[in-house]
Amino acid sequence: MAQPGMVFTGGEAPNLRYAREGRGPRRLVLLHEMGGNLESWDAVVPLLADGFTTLRYDQRGAGCSEKPRAPFTYDDHVDDLERVIAASGFEAPFAICGIAVGAAIAVAYARRHPQTISALVLCSPALSVDATQQRFLAERSEAARRDGMRAIVDASLARSYPEQLRGDLATFETYRAAFLANDPVCYAHANAALAGADMEPALREIASPCLVLAGRHDLVRPPEQVRAMASRLHGAAFAVIDSGHIMAVQAPHELAAAISGHCLAHTNVAAEKTDAG
Repeated sequence: MAQPGMVFTGGEAPNLRYAREGRGPRRLVLLHEMGGNLESWDAVVPLLADGFTTLRYDQRGAGCSEKPRAPFTYDDHVDDLERVIAASGFEAPFAICGIAVGAAIAVAYARRHPQTISALVLCSPALSVDATQQRFLAERSEAARRDGMRAIVDASLARSYPEQLRGDLATFETYRAAFLANDPVCYAHANAALAGADMEPALREIASPCLVLAGRHDLVRPPEQVRAMASRLHGAAFAVIDSGHIMAVQAPHELAAAISGHCLAHTNVAAEKTDAG
């Protein structure tokens, strides 16, 4: 049973919606993709409920979390994750799985708090962008601000949710509707944060067991690009699953199996205090 809540911090920090659920002895934080929200994980969480207690939340500017007008950075995202973990009573150690920019937040958090991480799963990780991608992000940001999410939805999803993965039309239409409901200013902020970030140097500091996943049909972060990134992460495992960029929505069973297999192999339950309720 999900336990949704809000983080009320006062001051300048935004309010954030989170959900803690599951009954398993291992703890797992789930970080959604740009343009997504905690519902991106709806098909995955039930598959993990017996083995994991999960924590997921809407990043600032997404879903039902507050929509700040000021730009933000990945340091802000890590601050937010710290507050969500504290508010939810989630205890270390725990694993983190992030998709795309969620993977970048996972790496940034692991860099700041290495002692809390039992394992990492990085899905189509968006850790840096080149000059061409920076221009694309800037143009997409401007179009969203000027004309709203409808101006960019189809071009964006053509790359992240390609036609061959839209066999379940209801799932695709639900995701498209959620994408359209994003706040254009905050979506532009999220694009700018990615354009200005470079998490790849942090990979040298990651000691936690890491699984890097690529989507076979991912046009945003193709498998060969993700494999090259994984090779720079010492001891990381790499695998390709039958998905596009948004794995939690497009391949929930494969993703849940990959998460479970990696975390079971690298988490000693006896060393953790079971806090599932």
